[in-house]
Amino acid sequence: MVVMRNCRLALVAASAMVCTALPASAGRYDGMWSMVAQTTRGHCGVVEIPFAVSGGRIFSTGGFFAFYPINMDGRVSGSGQARLVAVSGPRIARGAGRFTFLRGRGTWAGTGPSGLCSGVWTASRI
Repeated sequence: MVVMRNCRLALVAASAMVCTALPASAGRYDGMWSMVAQTTRGHCGVVEIPFAVSGGRIFSTGGFFAFYPINMDGRVSGSGQARLVAVSGPRIARGAGRFTFLRGRGTWAGTGPSGLCSGVWTASRI
């Protein structure tokens, strides 16, 4: 009875580890990065955003836009596909793109007090 219970616990623990483990390639993009988001339509200008990737999760590590801190969150898959959201005060932008080992690039679109904006972003490892 005790042996059976221990086997079940071991099986449940092993299943949980397998189900929550990140793919081996998820850490490929881990590290510190720098992004430049450039407006191609609208009046949002150019914004530099320092960020990091850890286990496939993208998060901002600083930066300000129009006196508001930039909070960025997103994911990058093992194949390099990325989705991000950045918020700075009343402004919000959503982006998508692709990362390689050393660089990233994509597009973004957002809204804020000055209306709609969209553009491109590029990123490089620091």
